[in-house]
This record gives sequence, C-alpha cells and structure tokens, in this order.
Amino acid sequence: MFHDPDFMPFEPPIGRAGPFDYARNYIETFPASTYVNGVSFVEGIWPFKDTLFLTDPSVIEDVLVKRPDLFGRDLVTNQAMSNILDQRGLFLAEGADWRWQRRAVAPAFRYENLLKFVPRFFASAMAQAQAWRNAGAAEPVDVAKAMTRTTFDVIVQTLLGGDAVLEREKWLAALTASFDAFPWQSLLAMVGLPKAFPHPGLFKMRTAVAYLRGETNKIIAARRGGGTYHNDVLDLLIAARDPETGRALNDEELTANLFTFVAAGHETAAMALSWVLWLLAKDQTSQARVREEVIRVAGAYDIYAEQVERLIFTRQVIQEAMRLFPPAPAISRQAREDVTLGAHRISKHAQIVIPIWSLHRNERLWDDPHGFDPERFSAEDAKARHRFSYLPFGGGPRICVGMSFAMLEIVTILATLVREFRFHPTPGFRPQLFASVSLRPKSGLPLRIESLG
Repeated sequence: MFHDPDFMPFEPPIGRAGPFDYARNYIETFPASTYVNGVSFVEGIWPFKDTLFLTDPSVIEDVLVKRPDLFGRDLVTNQAMSNILDQRGLFLAEGADWRWQRRAVAPAFRYENLLKFVPRFFASAMAQAQAWRNAGAAEPVDVAKAMTRTTFDVIVQTLLGGDAVLEREKWLAALTASFDAFPWQSLLAMVGLPKAFPHPGLFKMRTAVAYLRGETNKIIAARRGGGTYHNDVLDLLIAARDPETGRALNDEELTANLFTFVAAGHETAAMALSWVLWLLAKDQTSQARVREEVIRVAGAYDIYAEQVERLIFTRQVIQEAMRLFPPAPAISRQAREDVTLGAHRISKHAQIVIPIWSLHRNERLWDDPHGFDPERFSAEDAKARHRFSYLPFGGGPRICVGMSFAMLEIVTILATLVREFRFHPTPGFRPQLFASVSLRPKSGLPLRIESLG
C-alpha cells in the first residue's frame, strides 16, 4: 500500500455546493456521505433536482442490470451530450434503436478481433519513446499531453487504417474544446435552460463539433468510395449487420458511432495512461515490479498479444489507477416512472447518479480507499468483491463496448514505456482535477523521464 496526500486532492463538501462549483469540477460536489454510505438522497434546491447518489453495489446492480429498461439516460446527460455526440449513435440511443446497433457493432470489438491490433499499439508506444529520446530529458514532460497524442495515433491506425488524412493537432484541439463545455451544458440542463443558452466555451464547442463531424463524414465517404479493405475497425463497422434483422448502419449512424469511438476511445485510454504513469512515478516499488514483469515476459523484444495476456501485475496496476482516477467519473440515470431504490421512494423527475469517483473510494467497500495498492486486483481479492463496486467502464447491458480494446491498448503501451524509461514525480507539483466527459488533470501531469536504453 502506497500513500500520498495527492491521491485525494480535495476535501469532499459537507454542505451544499453551488452551480459554479459544479461547472468548475463536478466531482468535488459529490456529498461527503457518498464516501461512507450506500445511498445518499439530496433534496433539490434551485438549480438542482432531487438527486439520489448510489454507492451501494447491490442497488447499482438493480439499476444497471436487473431493471435497465426502467432506468434510461437522464435528461441532463442527454441534453449535455447531444451537443457533442449525435443522438443517432450508440452512446445516446435508447430502446430498440440502441439494441439493434449494439448487436450490430459488438462483433467489431470481440476480443479475438482486437488481438491483431497489439502490434500497432506497440508501434505507437515505441514512436512516443523515440520522440522522448530525441527531445532529451532535461525538463519535466507533460505525460498527459504525450499520452493524448499516442492514443490518438493508435485510433488512426486501428479504427481508420492509418491512411486517413487528419490534421492531428487540429483534431485534438477540437476534441478538447468539445469536452471542456460539458459541465456547462450539464448545468444548463439542470436549470431547464436550452443548450443554446450562452455560456463559456459555447462557440468554441459548436465550431469544434462541426469540424469533427465534417471530417468524420469525409473519412467515411472516402472509405465507401475507395474499394480497398484495410482490416481495421471502420471496415468492420461498415460490414456490421444486426444478426436478427440484417440491418446495416447507414452513413449517418456510421458517422455518429465512428465519431463517438474516436473521441471516447482515445480519451479514455489517454487519461488512464496519464494517471497510471503519474501514480507509478510516485510509487517506485510498483514501477520497478511492472518493469521486471515486462522484461521477464517479453525481454527486450516486441510485445505481442500472447505476452500482453501474461502481464498480470501490469494489468492490476492499471485497474488500481482506474479505481483512484476513473476515466469516466460518474454515470447518471432517470427512472421512467416513480420508483423505490433502496429505502428511498423517488420521483421519475429525480436524477440518479452513480458517482464512480466516490464509489471507488467508499469506506464500506475498500480498505484504505485513498491508498494505491495494485494487490486489490489480484484474482483472489477481486473474486471476493461485489462486481458493481468497481465500474471504470460502466456496467450492465450498456457497459462500454470498447472496454477490451482499451485494456489491451493501455497494457501494451504502459508495458512498453515502463520498460524503456523510469518515471519520477516533479517536486512541488500537485494535480488539479477537471471533470468533463472524462477525468482530466487541469494543468497536465509533468514527470521527469529517465531513459533506460
């Protein structure tokens, strides 16, 4: 167990938090009770709705698995996300429309289909390693920025076949502008204001989303007209059919889903890798253990799929990092009718929040919840824990379809970089959190990097 006060960089609120606190960093507004209780009810005082916070795994399972048709996407998330993601895509679709799309795209993300991408993950990691060597290591390096670029390169190689003509820096800037406006969009939805109501970042968000959707349309049009098979996820999505009806994705649905996979896929992996590198820089013992495991399994050679599956401790480190700093810090739902959850009878107008940040640090579920301990995810310890106490990719029928892709990518890249470098913390630096669609470090994560090659 490794302890550091930076692992919990704020004090949970005892009283009510205001709307601007929410827009600044909404995870800091989760009540202190969510870290110790199973269910917390907060009566709404303008501008907030009545909210039920769930950190009891059995109640969470009831919402996500046992009665998923009763608990749909909440109106706040729908309004906030619909300005970024197309509602025709898998993420925001509901009911029968969601079910047929999920059936159609699921084969593209089958584990056996994804193993072929491991050499591409390794190549992108080695390209980043070479870039760090070329730049030298005199000054701290922002690993958050580096991992954003690395995982975007992975997306280009694996989802788009490597031949899509993209302006990388423009794409990344547009993705950031899109996500940064999410807290304000959520706040507008909470108080009943339209999503076009002026707020900081609104124009930048709209311009960015229009650019990203337009570029995604161009990629699909070029692929449709090219007639060449690329052996990538886009080809699998174009070929996808609902096994029950034979229905295929039309261009609008394909664009909506591809944009979602590009945006969310690269963001999730980038943030997970950033936080795990920062945590390992703090915990040199665990970092050395990862390095020893990689060398024992892969030596000094390329890392392949069969080797990734043998990197057991490396995977545990990543799982623990995603417990402390979950890529998606909350899930929200809304009941379709008045309903009882736990001991609470709630209105269909209330918001149901699963605060993953608090769930992963809840005292009832985790010993020493703010400490870093990869052994929590040993096979024996994980088996003894309720499966809905840990939700880095959500849970139930709507669990992230790209979960296996993300884990293969993150394990491969982390193993490659830790074998090539030793990471050290920057003295005096303490991260500030910014929760939007993902959990980001507000001012990056600067680390000192020592080459081992």
